[in-house]
Amino acid sequence: MTAVVPLSEDASLRLADQLQVLSQVAEALTYRLLELEERLEGQDERIGERLQQAAGLEAAHGVAMDQRLGDTEERLARIEAALRGLDRSGGSRHLQAVQPPALQQELPGSLSEEASFDLGPEDTDPFLDEEEQPFMDELIAG
Repeated sequence: MTAVVPLSEDASLRLADQLQVLSQVAEALTYRLLELEERLEGQDERIGERLQQAAGLEAAHGVAMDQRLGDTEERLARIEAALRGLDRSGGSRHLQAVQPPALQQELPGSLSEEASFDLGPEDTDPFLDEEEQPFMDELIAG
């Protein structure tokens, strides 16, 4: 069996001092932890506010983007309709040839034979009077 050794007075005082210092350290740590919790709550509130602001801005940007996409879709539909109009035999109104006022009263395609031009053989090929030019390869090789 082990015998209990009585503690001396010096050892008891030293142990009491160490326990007191230990309790002071624990108290200081507790206060620090409480302070950190308060700071963390404050930061958490700020982050929540900023997230709400960002969500509000994002919603506003989303509405603006939806509006722009809608406008773009309408423009594309108009362009597509205009392009489909080109496929029809009549063509689009803004792409038809401009006719002088005298000819506008007549139907297109019913032009008289007097208005047609007869081209002579010299007028059919405007480059007949020019002689044929050799290619660059022939000039270098020759």
